[in-house]
Amino acid sequence: MYEIVWQYDETAPFADDGPADAAAARHMLRQGNDAFARFFDPHRAPGDLTRHIVRVSAQDVGISGKPGEAPTQEPFAAFLSCADARVPVELIFGQQANDLFVVRVAGNVLGDECLGSLNYAVEQLGTVRLLAVLGHTGCGAVSAAVDAYLTPTGYLGMAANRPLQAIVNSLMAPTRGAALVLTAAHGESVKTLPGYRQALIETTVVLNAALSAATLVHNFHDALGERLQVSFGVYDLRHRTVGLPGADGEWEVGLFQPPTSQEGFSAFGHRVAQSRLVREWLAP
Repeated sequence: MYEIVWQYDETAPFADDGPADAAAARHMLRQGNDAFARFFDPHRAPGDLTRHIVRVSAQDVGISGKPGEAPTQEPFAAFLSCADARVPVELIFGQQANDLFVVRVAGNVLGDECLGSLNYAVEQLGTVRLLAVLGHTGCGAVSAAVDAYLTPTGYLGMAANRPLQAIVNSLMAPTRGAALVLTAAHGESVKTLPGYRQALIETTVVLNAALSAATLVHNFHDALGERLQVSFGVYDLRHRTVGLPGADGEWEVGLFQPPTSQEGFSAFGHRVAQSRLVREWLAP
């Protein structure tokens, strides 16, 4: 049996101090995701109870203070995440209520409404230390964009579905970029491999998150520093970890700062195209 418990203990002292800077915020999120990923350890005795406790402060759930008084909003990180139901942001980072300000939309596309919401978090909520973009493997919105890219005639079927078309249109730039880096890394013949579609999806997922994060760097440039930074990562649905392909091609756990130059994006795209995440789909 597995239990994930939010626990409030009125008899125990509770320190609810937020992180002092962006590095500390990333560290807290990394620790929370590490604990979540380890929680479902398959190497345990049958019938054992495995319990993960997330301590909750009275103030953040509206218990303390004057009767009927709402708690103050004090998140330490603001996320742009996909609306996919398999990516519950607070849960996978092991955080409680009032820790994260989360904007969720299919494909974690950065539209005006999302940007406006994140702008509110930065300007009005002085506790925010990190702006983060979170993509995830096997994204349905990205899959739709990849299918429209691979079969342009199928895109015509979206003509009557303007909301879906808007999301797919926003994902076309990273999809095109992903196709280019896959060809550059593996040659033109990569398009004929059975796993090409899935490899293109996963490459697009990573590049889309990187592009959105780089856009946030541009938009919030004047507010960024040690106390506030932009990071991004991808949630691996299979292993429950947030990370990116590392320099050695293996999965590196954590949230990372995005490339912000053309040369940086080119090098990053090549790294993703050569990573295990992508190569496992291209292998015979």
